[in-house]
Amino acid sequence: MPGLLNRVQRRIVRATGLSGARSGNVTILFALSLLPMVGLLGYGIDYGVAITDKSKLDAAADAAAIAAVATAKAYIAANPGQANVTANAIAAGIAQASKAFTVNAGTVPFAQVQLQTPQLTRKSQTLVSTVVYSATVTNNFGQIFRTPTTNFSNTVTASADLASYLDFYLLLDVSGSMGLPATTAGMSKLASQNNDKSSDYKQGCQFACHYQTYNGWTLAAGKIQLRSDALNTAVCSLIQRAANPSVTSQYRVGLYPFINQMGTLADINSSIATLNTVADCANTNPYPLALTKLLDTGTTQLSTGGDPSTGTGAGGTHFEVVLPQMKAAITNAGGFGDGSSSGARKPFVFLVTDGMQNGQHYSINKNGKYYYPGSPSKFPGYAAGDFDGSSPAQIDPSLCTALKSAGATVSILYIPYNSIAFTDYGGGIAAENKKVNGLNPTLAATVQSCASPGYFYTANSPDDITTSLNAMFDKALQVARLTQ
Repeated sequence: MPGLLNRVQRRIVRATGLSGARSGNVTILFALSLLPMVGLLGYGIDYGVAITDKSKLDAAADAAAIAAVATAKAYIAANPGQANVTANAIAAGIAQASKAFTVNAGTVPFAQVQLQTPQLTRKSQTLVSTVVYSATVTNNFGQIFRTPTTNFSNTVTASADLASYLDFYLLLDVSGSMGLPATTAGMSKLASQNNDKSSDYKQGCQFACHYQTYNGWTLAAGKIQLRSDALNTAVCSLIQRAANPSVTSQYRVGLYPFINQMGTLADINSSIATLNTVADCANTNPYPLALTKLLDTGTTQLSTGGDPSTGTGAGGTHFEVVLPQMKAAITNAGGFGDGSSSGARKPFVFLVTDGMQNGQHYSINKNGKYYYPGSPSKFPGYAAGDFDGSSPAQIDPSLCTALKSAGATVSILYIPYNSIAFTDYGGGIAAENKKVNGLNPTLAATVQSCASPGYFYTANSPDDITTSLNAMFDKALQVARLTQ
């Protein structure tokens, strides 16, 4: 028995020793695993510092690149007659870029920053700046693991167009659809008052119809704001923007209303005073009416030489005629330049429309040519005109291609065609309203494809029209922008 007891005691002692050894192993394993855990935590802290530093330096590089082109652009504008103005402007822009980077970078924790000399070039009417920096950030924890530093760099490019000599051709839709009130409330109000009815449209017309036997224009003009009124107000606002004395010689504005054809209210060589007069800008009671007076009357307006085949035409909306006429007008006014001089002006076509084409005419046709004398005729020797059938359709975007290919920027302000609420009593006018309402949902995309990239705007209210037209002007002047 004593022998057995001793053997049991020895086994107990061995088991107790083994348990103690396992406890020691856990401590050692934990100690060994702690080292990489601390390393990972340290790497995270170092990475966070590097990311923060890079964000700060990237913002400083952005500011420097923009400062370079903005400074050079301002210098050229302020010293147009100075000898070596471009070289001097570039030197000023580079100096300002370096200052802007230093100020915006400030103190960058644990980093050594190297800024290369900023680059600034001018090609024709475009300034382009390039800012390159590199940085080395000292790692606080990475050094323990033989990663003493984190390195990164960035290149930022900015550009600005020198808006030296620009021509703004305002191509303004005054077809019948622009005689719709500017709001749905206005449409309802006009319809409730208007007794312009026909055998196939047995309710009040929502258009400010301007034809000889219609009453809608008299009811609405100066009383219910029409889309043509809202556009007129916006045009006057843009004229004031272009009237800045410091740039009057650089910018020219022409007003070209259109229906079937393009008429000329004020050509591109018109003075600011002339533009204000013909656009009725002094009339603020309640708003200018120059464009509303040009709404389709059935008789061509702005005709020349007593010829009813000239002027705005009547009865439809013909972009296939109007846009080639605009191209010819630009060519006759000096062509398609790059804006570098008064003899090489860069053209911008501001097309303001609802985008709804209509292939009809209110005319007579002689020898394959349309004349728009009105009914009764207002042109001696010409018979009265009449409709040849309404055919609403979307604008063909390819019609803008020739203008853009020639060097014009086509900037479009799309004023959506308000859907017409009506009771369908049958007849031709009701059928036309249904077709127009059906085209509405896809009009915007079609009109947008006609515009130059980045130059499409939409306005749904009178205030939107003014804001958008001014935004188009600002876009044409091209403020400094980051390009990379």
